[in-house]
Amino acid sequence: MKKSEIICFIPARSGSTRIKNKNIRLINGRPLIYWTVSKAIKSKKFDKIIFSSDSKKYYQILLKYLKQNKLITKRLIFDHRNIVHSSTKSKIFDYIKSDLTKKFDLKSDDLLVQLLPTCPMRSVNSIVKAIKLSLKNKINLFSVSEYDFHIKFAISITNLKWKPEFKNSPLITGNTQSQSQKKYYHPNGVINCIFIKNLNSNKKSIYSDARPMIVPKLEAFDIDTEEDLNLLKKIVKNSKRLK
Repeated sequence: MKKSEIICFIPARSGSTRIKNKNIRLINGRPLIYWTVSKAIKSKKFDKIIFSSDSKKYYQILLKYLKQNKLITKRLIFDHRNIVHSSTKSKIFDYIKSDLTKKFDLKSDDLLVQLLPTCPMRSVNSIVKAIKLSLKNKINLFSVSEYDFHIKFAISITNLKWKPEFKNSPLITGNTQSQSQKKYYHPNGVINCIFIKNLNSNKKSIYSDARPMIVPKLEAFDIDTEEDLNLLKKIVKNSKRLK
């Protein structure tokens, strides 16, 4: 009987809309996809690392940079995703539930670990910690980080008039001290861990029945716009985080 495995899944489609070819844009001299794949390899936690993309070119670029940095491994597998599962409207979770599990014959006790390439600042330590927590407690897990600003201050604006979005808004009550506000968290693309046996057609999201793990805001920095990309370049210019 095949032993259970820990499988890394890194999806990187080529058709990004806000930033053209986002996943191969250079950060500190290397493409965005390189940083996530390299951290997965360096963690030494995975039996397989599946790089999933609709673009063979992306995979070739990835291999070039991995070879340059002596990070080539037989555990890296290319999953050439078809256009049906690579459009702007397709959901990667639907692909995981159907085609991916069948294509790679994933077993019920296998742990699938999803790392999104748009969060290049994640640490190897966070990957290792999440996997250990998931395996030890036999739980699905997803990473979260604290909102950059207290969401109780949220307002909507119409014709230069504003309206608080929350009852008892600090803007109305006057309780505007930062330390007095409740902390809120949001999911991010740093890491998701899910056991294959917990995947089924009725499951709507990877977060269902999963437990949150808090990661630092810097690790959760997500590349979504050109502004994000330029800001990250400035952050890492004098940082040792992406080396």
